[in-house]
Amino acid sequence: MGLDGVEIFTNSSASHHELRKADQRVTLVRSATTKEVIPATLDLEDVRSYRGELCQPQMGSELRPCFRVKVDFSLSGNADLYLPTHQPVQWHFHTPEEEISLGPACWLWDYLRRSGQAGFLLPLSGGVDSSSTACIVYCMCVLLCQAVGEGNNQVLEDVRRVVGDESYTPQHPEELCGHIFTTCYMASENSSEDTCSRARELASQIGSAHMNINIDLAVKGILGIFSAVTGRWPQFAAKGGSIRENLALQNVQARLRMVLAYLFAQLSLWTRGKPGGLLVLGSANVDESLTGYFTKYDCSSADINPIGGVSKTDLKCFLLYCAERFQFTALRGILAAPPTAELEPLTDGQVTQTDEVDMGMTYSELSMIGRLRKISKCGPFSMFCKLIHMWKDVLSPTEVAQKVKLFFRRYSMNRHKMTTMTPSYHAESYSPDDNRFDLRPFLYNTRWPWQFRCIDNQVSQIAPTAPNH
Repeated sequence: MGLDGVEIFTNSSASHHELRKADQRVTLVRSATTKEVIPATLDLEDVRSYRGELCQPQMGSELRPCFRVKVDFSLSGNADLYLPTHQPVQWHFHTPEEEISLGPACWLWDYLRRSGQAGFLLPLSGGVDSSSTACIVYCMCVLLCQAVGEGNNQVLEDVRRVVGDESYTPQHPEELCGHIFTTCYMASENSSEDTCSRARELASQIGSAHMNINIDLAVKGILGIFSAVTGRWPQFAAKGGSIRENLALQNVQARLRMVLAYLFAQLSLWTRGKPGGLLVLGSANVDESLTGYFTKYDCSSADINPIGGVSKTDLKCFLLYCAERFQFTALRGILAAPPTAELEPLTDGQVTQTDEVDMGMTYSELSMIGRLRKISKCGPFSMFCKLIHMWKDVLSPTEVAQKVKLFFRRYSMNRHKMTTMTPSYHAESYSPDDNRFDLRPFLYNTRWPWQFRCIDNQVSQIAPTAPNH
């Protein structure tokens, strides 16, 4: 096209966002054209001079001319003579932490607007995952306040509709969070005071409406029903119970949290005299989904999940970024604490259950395994062959073999959990959930204005000619 005299190229294609994908996009554009395409005011004479100097030796070769369409307008007018031309700009590549603060935050706002609900509810455990979700909501409020401050009337109109106040104008992200974001810490007898205080402190710094809920009464009620029917009362392994009993008791706590989350999402605004309900946010990361390290139908089951395609490693970096940018001091303690589900009994008031011990591998190891599984399309043997070289300085071949076997056993055992995963933001190419690669929005405009208007127009044209009955 360039040899045939084409001077301006446009690239109207697009694709979904992934972390670290911006450099790929720029490379694709650069490879498709001899110069980088950027929005700018430029002088086409400069292009012609450059093209003539660069391509003159090839102009005599046989070319298949491009199809021309003549139009009755010009891209330039006489006044353009006085416009200065732009110099090439340097592309700004966002860090993965910045991308998480932008992409998933915009995704959350889009779904909140589409849903017609009045905000979000998040079970905030005081751990890395739920804290990341909370920080993404805060980043969403930052972007909204910026847009309103820049005079974006559409955003202001949407915010007022969500809040339910036609005169409301957000002034600060913390204030907006207080209107549209509710967090709750769901404690049990197995919860520590440390996680409770971390959740409370983070909620205070973000500005969310925070609740402390104790679920012990509900747990005892459910187990009481079971005991009344069977005559048996299950025990934790720490108290002499079997593995089956131990797992069932953990699952009861986790699933009750989901039930209570939806109850408070539906009625918490009602108790405050406000209209509408709340969308429940999930906070299961992509690495835990790989091994199924979560309870089916627990708090990982929600309406939407902004971190479902993000690795634990990136989430920790994101929290560090938020701690520095927004001065959220609570995040320091959250990052320093070992990840734990807190579903088993405490020992002297301290947590003994940790995620990485339960999984049998670290989150960084799991992230690497996930990339080899999906991106490199490795099965058990080919993965082992790669990892014995990649991990040769830290693990023996026998230890690598044990981790690979453990991963694929759990991966295959828990694939059924993928069928019920919460719709998530697509951020990694190694997501284990096939449904997450269907990137079409699942919420549609219930009014269907353009389509229904076309139907009405067609009916109005047909109606006069319809036969009388």
